[in-house]
Amino acid sequence: MRLADFICPGAQKSGTTWFYTQISRHPQVFMREKEVNFFHRDLPLSWYAEKFLDAAEWQQCGDISPAYASFANLAERIHHTCPNALILHLLRNPVDRAFSQWNMARYLGNIPREVPFIEAFRDNLQYMRRRGEYAVILQEYARFYPLGERLAVFWYDDIRARPGDLMRDVMAFLRLDPEWASPDLLTVVAPSPEDGIIGAEDATEVAAYYAPFDRQLCSMLGLSSLPWSTG
Repeated sequence: MRLADFICPGAQKSGTTWFYTQISRHPQVFMREKEVNFFHRDLPLSWYAEKFLDAAEWQQCGDISPAYASFANLAERIHHTCPNALILHLLRNPVDRAFSQWNMARYLGNIPREVPFIEAFRDNLQYMRRRGEYAVILQEYARFYPLGERLAVFWYDDIRARPGDLMRDVMAFLRLDPEWASPDLLTVVAPSPEDGIIGAEDATEVAAYYAPFDRQLCSMLGLSSLPWSTG
């Protein structure tokens, strides 16, 4: 029974669709679709295995489902099913990530259009607040997948700044041929359907909420600052 060899649990609105566009074209990777969304639903394991049924023996099966970072304790279920998987997270400035999610959710009708951003954030609608608590999420996964060995973090900022280097880093982590180059590195994938800029007061409040999580993330990763750190 083939199951996922690598899993990307998010973060949502942090470049996971761009990543899927790149990695799914690698000849050593098999992915029938993005967002399989198995582990937070009550489905038989055979349903999950069917997603990878056509994979060649020499291909790695991938599952990129940002919803896996939404629910507490999901990492344990993932490990029970795929104990040898490699786990990677793409992370983005949590303030920008939350605002982008709000825009998308309003466009899709998952959050009423009349609900202001800061109200949706405070109420954790669509797990908006939780999805940016990166240190907590990583700690949950690191209990089962050692950080730096089977668990790795990559940055949304690198999609624009150094996409080729980013993909080489990812391929090295996934033990894929790092010499392969995607033809779509510079393609803009799934642009935001809504325009708008987060208000200064809202940005300040959300940044203050995430500040302790960011400090904890720095400590976990042995970093002095994060790509979105200022000052």
